[in-house]
Amino acid sequence: MLIVDKKSFNIGLGLLISFLVVLALMLSPVIDGKTILIYSEDLFNSLTKGSTYQIPAVEKSAEKFAGTSFSVSVKAADAAEGEQIAKVYGSAGADVKVDSNKVDISGDLGKISLAALKDADALFNGRVDELKGAYGMDGKEVIYCWYGGFKALNKQYKLDAKSSEMSFTGNVMSKALEPAYNFEGIKPVKVREKMGVTGFLLTFYVIYTVWFGFAVMYLFEGMGITATAAKKKLEA
Repeated sequence: MLIVDKKSFNIGLGLLISFLVVLALMLSPVIDGKTILIYSEDLFNSLTKGSTYQIPAVEKSAEKFAGTSFSVSVKAADAAEGEQIAKVYGSAGADVKVDSNKVDISGDLGKISLAALKDADALFNGRVDELKGAYGMDGKEVIYCWYGGFKALNKQYKLDAKSSEMSFTGNVMSKALEPAYNFEGIKPVKVREKMGVTGFLLTFYVIYTVWFGFAVMYLFEGMGITATAAKKKLEA
């Protein structure tokens, strides 16, 4: 290996070695038995969950659909799942009819939505025993059943060009059921509660990325490898 600029090469080598030392530290369990990377991932997941809590707002919008009747058919994966869907919707007061893996559901959109949102709130906030006691099912299974029905409803409202109902059922799925299911088991945290450590980590990740870039740049300079723009040829 030919070194044409020893000073630049040594700077690059020093930056690369220090970069790897910090990386080794980040991969060590130094924060409550967790690596810095895992701690950061958990923190950002908690911050994301804390910023997605919109269930109360969706509950408020459900009030105007009280008395709005609906009827929809849901196709489950199998007969067992069909029975689960029927149990969840039936417990909320809907009329259900099961035929193998097909479930026909009818009821009051406002009333059913509030029941679904209540269960989503329970899972989102870690009250899994509440759902287990009510349905004898895992919390995520309950929300999955709710989601199947609302997905079918949303699709039907789209076909029927009922924009208000379509928008509302879409919000129930995206702002309540999906966050509750996807963030199950994660403790929600507000950004203001972790402002200091969040700011530090974001700043550190930017600096750490630039750190590696400069290490490579100086190493290449030390070996005489530089990027130059191609010269244009003059045409006669």
